[in-house]
Amino acid sequence: MSRKAHRPSNRKLLGGIFAAFIVLAGLGSFLLEKAMDPFRTVEKIKPGDFYENANSLRGNIYQVDGVIMGSLGWNPEKGRLFSLRVSADGQDWPLPILVPTPLARLNLQKGQRYRVKVRVNESGLLVVEEMDKK
Repeated sequence: MSRKAHRPSNRKLLGGIFAAFIVLAGLGSFLLEKAMDPFRTVEKIKPGDFYENANSLRGNIYQVDGVIMGSLGWNPEKGRLFSLRVSADGQDWPLPILVPTPLARLNLQKGQRYRVKVRVNESGLLVVEEMDKK
């Protein structure tokens, strides 16, 4: 009787290809998610610096991640003012954010978590440029 040559089983080969495909798909998904993040290049605001001297931050753009505490006011020309609770340095900080009239159509509710891109205006107020519900 002749002997057959030893070949790797097709099952192991297919399993290896499938595992490699899953790893590559997961890595691609992770990298694509990071590349599509509109806030990836925006620095996070330090609430302590904001409270110490908000005027020194004027004109800069920051990222804020927090929970809506409540509405503080509304002006038809300027927009809606909200209080946002931000956790940093081991404590919670309330930050005022102004949602301008063009963005006022957003349905912001107490207790909702948002990631916000803000610009510090000339009076030191945080004005929303983009919002993303988390």
